[in-house]
Amino acid sequence: MIEAIIRKFAGAPFTLSKLNAAAVDSLSGAELRAALPDMLRKGRVAAVKKSWGDRLYYIPGDVLINYWSHWDNLDSARVIPGNITLLQAAKRGLVADLFRSLTWIAHHGLPLTAKGTIHQKSLNKWLEQIELAEKDLVGLDLHYPHQEAYPAHAAVLLDMLLALGLIRKERGAWSLNAHELSVWLGRSAQQMNDKLLREVLLRYVPDDVTLSHFAFRLIAADLAERQWYSIREVCASLTEQRMLPGELPEDKQLWMRSWLEALSGMGWMDLGESHDGELVFRWSVKPVFVQQNSEVSESQLAAEALFYIQPDFEIIVPPEVSFRVRWELELYCESVTMDVMSIYRLSRTSIAAATQQGRTVEEAIDFLHNGSAGIPDNVLLSLKQWAKEMGRTSLAEVQLLRCKDEEAAGRITAHPELMEMLEPIGPLAFIVDPIQLNKVEKALEELGLAPPRPGLGQASQPQYIRLEAAAEIAEQEAAPNRDFADLPAWIYNGRDYQFYERDISIPKRDQLFPGMQDIPAVWLKELRKYHPSTARKIAQQALEWDTKIILRMDEQLVELIPERLEGDENWRIHGLLMPPDRKDSDKAQRQVSLGPEQWEEMRILLPEI
Repeated sequence: MIEAIIRKFAGAPFTLSKLNAAAVDSLSGAELRAALPDMLRKGRVAAVKKSWGDRLYYIPGDVLINYWSHWDNLDSARVIPGNITLLQAAKRGLVADLFRSLTWIAHHGLPLTAKGTIHQKSLNKWLEQIELAEKDLVGLDLHYPHQEAYPAHAAVLLDMLLALGLIRKERGAWSLNAHELSVWLGRSAQQMNDKLLREVLLRYVPDDVTLSHFAFRLIAADLAERQWYSIREVCASLTEQRMLPGELPEDKQLWMRSWLEALSGMGWMDLGESHDGELVFRWSVKPVFVQQNSEVSESQLAAEALFYIQPDFEIIVPPEVSFRVRWELELYCESVTMDVMSIYRLSRTSIAAATQQGRTVEEAIDFLHNGSAGIPDNVLLSLKQWAKEMGRTSLAEVQLLRCKDEEAAGRITAHPELMEMLEPIGPLAFIVDPIQLNKVEKALEELGLAPPRPGLGQASQPQYIRLEAAAEIAEQEAAPNRDFADLPAWIYNGRDYQFYERDISIPKRDQLFPGMQDIPAVWLKELRKYHPSTARKIAQQALEWDTKIILRMDEQLVELIPERLEGDENWRIHGLLMPPDRKDSDKAQRQVSLGPEQWEEMRILLPEI
């Protein structure tokens, strides 16, 4: 049942009345409608309710991905590797670009203009860290807010950061969410790729059934990593399954090529050309949408990998090193290259910058010792020398409460609860405990001494986040993924159902088959011989419900899916006839045109709900 709906609608919304259109071969529309309540209960189909009460149904993202990732129907699309010319190798990848974005925001923030867009200078500096380019995405025709201010690759990165809950708007800037950041960086590269490709599939594929089938077809189980495939043969396999038309319009062919270019820009796919000029592709990194139990073990393995500190102060970081470790390397070191094998460099300047973020040289030494295969003696000696020179003094920003006169200061001093949150530094000034800031403001309001806003709590410079310990985020890792793709997306893909209220009600029998109370119950329960005029009414009702009719013909029971009625008195019914023995595929079903004199008895076959 679910396969028939996916084939017809993909991820596009549909109404109950349009569900009949998904019926194929011996499957009737009534059978699909009768199966809908169970599919809703099991989460295989979801529903939303429009403001005027109409319902829209759709296949949730995880159901789509599960269906396609297990699809296995391709044998003929393999291409001989020796005949391939590489056109475009997979780039560094969306995982790496997001990581560079996170460390950039941690160091510099992303300040916003009065219009709510990122300052142009900050935007340009940020995008200098990113390998994904606007040209990689141009053919997808993405639609998003502030399209005139952001190139497509900036929009995609912002969308992914928002989808993962990694950033939020706060006091005129995009800033990081510490907990979500800790959870994200605790994942392995494989887990990150799985999650990102899932979001890309559910957010950037337009609301078009043909394009959706093509995009999701690429994640099927029969397309192996590092193996070249022909795009023509992939499309042919979908045509054979009646998911694509025989001839594709040029605009759809262009989008399909653009989709492959986007996947290459995001680090997942290589593009090539066969000896006869045909476009081919291969998965460079193929996400596999792994289960939660294997995610935990992968994350643990990633955390155990070590980096290597060289006597020349360079640090070699193998690909297995976890992103939690890389996060700290980005703080204590200068990034030289980020590739399969990444290079960092320790310097006095980089360590000094870390101390400005509240870390100590001793913490840097502990981190390097625990995460590496060993610290060379000359490097350790330099670090200890820098420790003696740094951090002996510090400047701290504090919140200062100033009083205009001695009378106001006296009232504050006489308030014992307030003084527990303040530190006097003169007759008219107090240092405010930042943790107690809200309580201080409330107490001052009660005294009639509240400062004007903005007063306390001015925006501060971005602070490089200390990640939560792995034990603290274990519960979050084990929790089911939020279905971000079913929420309103920043980049709009045309699926309006995202903006409606979720509907968890289950349609009742009279909603699925309206008018049941108006027909004789015997039409549904007993095989009988009817007058031709009554038989026509029965056939008409079955046609309206798009359900089967059981006929007794020549002492055999057969099933008929009615397709249309013709005539009034001398009427005939056209439809698909299925004999009781369907083992012989050639005789399993055939188109017929029958008159009421050609059968002895009949009844409506209404499927169980």
